[in-house]
Amino acid sequence: MEQLYVNETGTFGSPVILFLHGSPLSGRMWQPQLENLRDFHCLAPDLPGHGLSASIKPPEMRDLVKELADLIRRTSPTDKAHVVGLSYGGVVTQALMTSAPEVVDRVILSGTATRLNKLLIIIQLLNIPVLRLLKPAQLAQIMRKQFGETLAYEGFEEDLERLSRDAFSQVAWSYADIVMPSACQSPTLVAVGEKETTVARKAALDLCRGIPQSRGVLVPDGTHVWNLQFPDLFSEMVRAWFTEQALPEGLPVLAD
Repeated sequence: MEQLYVNETGTFGSPVILFLHGSPLSGRMWQPQLENLRDFHCLAPDLPGHGLSASIKPPEMRDLVKELADLIRRTSPTDKAHVVGLSYGGVVTQALMTSAPEVVDRVILSGTATRLNKLLIIIQLLNIPVLRLLKPAQLAQIMRKQFGETLAYEGFEEDLERLSRDAFSQVAWSYADIVMPSACQSPTLVAVGEKETTVARKAALDLCRGIPQSRGVLVPDGTHVWNLQFPDLFSEMVRAWFTEQALPEGLPVLAD
């Protein structure tokens, strides 16, 4: 597989943080965190079919996991990385935790899913031909309406224009094959926005129950892409979790 484009910032030799983005976005969605966490060595790859990796045909998940594990080994002095996955990035993170737990240190999962029913995925796939007919500006408008104006980071519409035709369907099908990383011993923080869907909040609770060393937090007024909505709070949470410090105030424990 062709190597992924990687947004890389911070201090070489420091603990590595691997940021995995949602779809149809790119690693540029992590701009605030890449700026705020320069004391770490931050990696934010554009996943296959997205951003500057749009020319790479989306592979099977096992091949993507192998590529990300190799990226960690090439860049980390300990052969391990902390991992942050949001939305589809959280799906990929769970696969990494399941298939390559030896390269995973501490984890943050935000607004991600557990395995979805294939019928629900087929319903989503029926919308793909319509989405492909939309111009990037039209798709951007729909996404801003769904997730909030804060979604519009620099280069947002450009990322939508680059998105490959295969990415939508490959991403959708990946939700049918999610395996709960119940054997992974990496301490895991599960976050979900208060304004996310009921499905997302249930998935967060299921992840907390299914991952051994996990805890969950609710983000008051948080939307799906809350790292852009509340960038300082998100960055503080990342730093605190990965340095084993107390989490910032304002993140109550997730409860039923």
